[in-house]
Amino acid sequence: MTLVLSASVASAQPSDPERPQSSDTAEPDRFTFAQLGLGDSTTIDLTGPRTRVTVPSPAGSVPAMLTGVLTTPAWLDRGWVDVESGGRPIARISLDNAASTTPVSIPLDAAPTVDGAIGLDLIPSLIPDDRFCPDPDAGAVRLIDATVDYRGEPTVPSTIAEFLPAVLRALTVFVPAEPDRETITAATLVATSVVHHYGSQPVQVRVQPDSALQGAAPDGPFERSVVLAENSDAGAELIYPVEPAPPRMYLTGTGSDLTDQARLITSNLADIAVATAAVAGPSAPKAQLAPDSATLDELGIGTVTGTGARTATASVPIDQTRLGRSASNLSVHLIGSYTPGVGSVRATVNGSPVAVWPAEESGRLDQWIDIPNSALSRIDTLEVSVDHPSTTTGGCSSAAAFTVTVDGSTLVRSADSSTPAPLGMRSIPQALMPQFDIALTDESYAGAVRAVTMVAGLQRLSSRPLLPEVVSMDRALDGSTPAVVIAPVADLPDAMTLPLSSYDETTFRINDPENDTEATELTVDTAQPFATLQVTSVQNKAVVVASWNSAPETVDTMLAWLDADPARWFALDGDILFAAPNTDPVSLSSSVLSGAADSAAATEDGSSDRSTAALVGAGLVVLALAVAAALVFAIRSRRSARAPSRHTGAQ
Repeated sequence: MTLVLSASVASAQPSDPERPQSSDTAEPDRFTFAQLGLGDSTTIDLTGPRTRVTVPSPAGSVPAMLTGVLTTPAWLDRGWVDVESGGRPIARISLDNAASTTPVSIPLDAAPTVDGAIGLDLIPSLIPDDRFCPDPDAGAVRLIDATVDYRGEPTVPSTIAEFLPAVLRALTVFVPAEPDRETITAATLVATSVVHHYGSQPVQVRVQPDSALQGAAPDGPFERSVVLAENSDAGAELIYPVEPAPPRMYLTGTGSDLTDQARLITSNLADIAVATAAVAGPSAPKAQLAPDSATLDELGIGTVTGTGARTATASVPIDQTRLGRSASNLSVHLIGSYTPGVGSVRATVNGSPVAVWPAEESGRLDQWIDIPNSALSRIDTLEVSVDHPSTTTGGCSSAAAFTVTVDGSTLVRSADSSTPAPLGMRSIPQALMPQFDIALTDESYAGAVRAVTMVAGLQRLSSRPLLPEVVSMDRALDGSTPAVVIAPVADLPDAMTLPLSSYDETTFRINDPENDTEATELTVDTAQPFATLQVTSVQNKAVVVASWNSAPETVDTMLAWLDADPARWFALDGDILFAAPNTDPVSLSSSVLSGAADSAAATEDGSSDRSTAALVGAGLVVLALAVAAALVFAIRSRRSARAPSRHTGAQ
């Protein structure tokens, strides 16, 4: 892509760099490991030399203390964990063998900062009780409930290049009260690029109208604001509201000029924007087709090693978002090694076996395996295990540790899936790659909030940056690009078939998109407002639909619920998320609700009863609706031929 950047020093200047810093007695900023993107726990490798933990270190504010809890294996007699940074010893933690956990406090003042982070190496030294045989799998040492205290005042950015800190709690995007499509597109680009930039850090993304700028509280040291404004003069500029708050970044322009500025924030060229104002030239990225094959090194996974007693297992995560598409016909050429000996090697995907072969005396791993399309999900865990039979000798020597290594040169080969597999929540966001359209029937501030909330949540699921663009409804549905549609039910086209649909105030229809069978219908006594998030296929492309019946606030509440905890996006399953007032949304599967799954199983047993399957499916829907709305329903289930219908609910 071509990008032209020009920069000049703006009239707005940062606050005085010589301003007094916070005293050492000031209350430190505290972050949990999860907030730093380090996960809920860290497992310390007992077989390798060390476990690396990388802690962000923002300019001007340094990590001062790491506190947490270390779990203690039951077989431990005595032991300790050494903590080093940059080759220098930081601390030694003695483990309490009389307790299941040991509290720890690790001072970090002496740890050097390199490229905005400090690296901590955790090196265990464990001596087992002679009454036990240590099992690294069953007795792992884990660092849990970890937090990091930061001391000092984070440096206020003086250039665009310094705008984003190493740690970010929240991003606020201000948009006009009446935004156009390009402005909404720019807002979604800012959201997706920042969420992708911070990876597993759960950055909160908020949208506010530009009218709220006046009187808005300044950002905290770990917060940032971006203001989008339509202006004939395109550019990006830092404006400092009050000292010593961080600046707000104002992005201006019209049409594609505004989206060009939005892409600047996290682009590589932002590093050379060493001024408070800059103008980004055309920078629309071209959609890159996913390659048909890639090594684990190229996918960012690298070499994976597993160790165990009698059975050694290496777990390889295969993320379809790393592959860059919804994949099918997945095969893996396993390259690596394992501890030689009598036994067998087996490969499983998500716990289901896919291949087994005899172990070789050479200990060489060189095997092609195929992963069935039916086993694919957004992230699949490929486990390669080497099983060695028990020996007849006693003692711990009979439980010696074995190792298996899957090398980074292992090749993953796949094909593009014409229909996302699986078709449902587990097919997103990879089915929206390499780029997707967004269609809004309400291209207003409220529509902008919904679009930003949706794409921010989808981006959290992806290891690659998503590329959204707001377009018309006709283009989104008639084109070949996957799409996200946000609209009331009445504005959805009749030809679109969703897993859960409704064509009047109280009658629902459940369609199983993967089985061209009769639909299940359900009639309820009382019409209630509700919203859904559903995944379907239109002209062999994935379409994610957020819709509502009579009250748009129901879809806003549903999206806010998803946004409140990033884990909720990861937990979505089936192909329907159903939301009604006064209860949490629930995930549903159309194949289960329609009774198709039960019918298929019954057919295999030779005892299919379609009416019973329909009754069971409808009953599940009634149960979900009853929990959601606390209503008493009158149920009548019946099979009917599939027909065009309104979707998700009645308008």
